[in-house]
Amino acid sequence: MVKFFGMMMVSLLTTGLYGQTTENFQTTFNHMAFPVKNLKTSVDFYKSALNLKEIVNRTENPNMRWLSLGDGKELHLISNTNDPVKVSKAVHLAVSTINIHTVVAHLKSLKVAFSDWAGIQNSLNTRADGVMQIYFQDPDGYWIEVNNGYTGKARDMNVKDTVWKLEENYWSYVKNKDFANYINLWDDDFIGYPSTNIIGGKANITDWITDLYKSNKGTFSYELVRKEENVFDNIVIVLYDATSIWKGSKGEILSKTTYKLTHTWKKTEIGWRIIGGMGAKK
Repeated sequence: MVKFFGMMMVSLLTTGLYGQTTENFQTTFNHMAFPVKNLKTSVDFYKSALNLKEIVNRTENPNMRWLSLGDGKELHLISNTNDPVKVSKAVHLAVSTINIHTVVAHLKSLKVAFSDWAGIQNSLNTRADGVMQIYFQDPDGYWIEVNNGYTGKARDMNVKDTVWKLEENYWSYVKNKDFANYINLWDDDFIGYPSTNIIGGKANITDWITDLYKSNKGTFSYELVRKEENVFDNIVIVLYDATSIWKGSKGEILSKTTYKLTHTWKKTEIGWRIIGGMGAKK
């Protein structure tokens, strides 16, 4: 792989030194090929992690298997046990999806570790153009990028990430019983319909946290699954799943409950605040 890219650079530099060709032609991307240690393991990984479909290997070489990347593009995996595999994050396969948060949840369910470009685990990063990205590695260590292409406007994506960070803060405050910062997330005119079926406002917004710690024993933790955010200028509707987990002194799970949640956020003069919400057990 390293030699291949090195040869490409030499070729490009040589072309530049000796001038441009007089022939007019165009090229398009056709396929990417990876040498792998275990052909079956790698094929199974790409089928499972990225839902790629296997296609006919037209070379009929039993040491190769082909997968479709869509639109006539292909990934060729080649069984190679002789040369060591050398990888660099800067050299990676990138695929796009309009459902990047679904992919994130899928990777978590498969226990496939992912990170942003900087290497922060379980994080996504947003480029300057608004495209969201995650990175993970296949069984041979090759880097894969999943992004959401150019499906969102830069401002909308930044707003979505900003509000989602506030949702993450919400649950951090719950875990740490930080009532002061928790209360500050809510607009004074908030009204909600929680899973308790008691519609209420901001006045008693922390009661459920107090009850949570009174009625449960052990250590509290949580898991969040980001689903969708819908941006309407200065209003954002957030939908996600939250699982509350209580563990005993030996790490055993005492109870685990998942909720479907939606919060409506409004950008005010003092920042984003929750103006409405609803919750139910999943």
